[in-house]
Amino acid sequence: MRETIDNLRRETETTLRMLYALKQFRLFVSRQNDVNKINENPDFWKIFEVSVRTNLFIGIRRLYEGKNGTFNFQQVIRKCLENMDDFSAESLRCRKIAGSSNANEWIDSFMENVYEPNNDDFKNLAIIVRKRSKRMKGIYSDAASKIYAHAIHLDYSSIAEITDQLSFDEMETALESIWHCYNQIWRMYENGERPAFEVLKYPYEQEVYDSLIRQLG
Repeated sequence: MRETIDNLRRETETTLRMLYALKQFRLFVSRQNDVNKINENPDFWKIFEVSVRTNLFIGIRRLYEGKNGTFNFQQVIRKCLENMDDFSAESLRCRKIAGSSNANEWIDSFMENVYEPNNDDFKNLAIIVRKRSKRMKGIYSDAASKIYAHAIHLDYSSIAEITDQLSFDEMETALESIWHCYNQIWRMYENGERPAFEVLKYPYEQEVYDSLIRQLG
């Protein structure tokens, strides 16, 4: 179960960071001083922009893809529901004891506040993602498949027809909901915490912006 949760973290965080990197790059090219700096090393920034866009949309495709046998968000929810015993207080206790040489000194007091999740907790988290991701399986997955994964549409007009319908805000809203879901599942599994259902901002957004600003110089 831990590997599945960690896979969700990696897939979601990588895709979110690609989104913020692309947002910062688009801000750069809207300001003349930054454009002048980009033009000092244009080949690097061309490769950067194409790579970031590709990884962003391929990440969205993976997270929302509905094919059997592929890793995606819905598969994680399904696996959690199929393995509810892994979220039990007894399973948590066993994991904590196995992971600490002095667990006997604190385990009993720790377990007093442990919450055992139920099926509805996971279903309600999935509902949050579904409500905030309504178009991810539509035009966004189409863009990922036709432009980036399989390059079906190569001419500018076809690409523009798709990309003109896309929005940074929509992608951010969707991906933040999956990040929130990952965080709640991790907290339930590792610490026995009661899940929260209010989606918060990804906490490392500014870190991505700062790294790009340093790179630009």
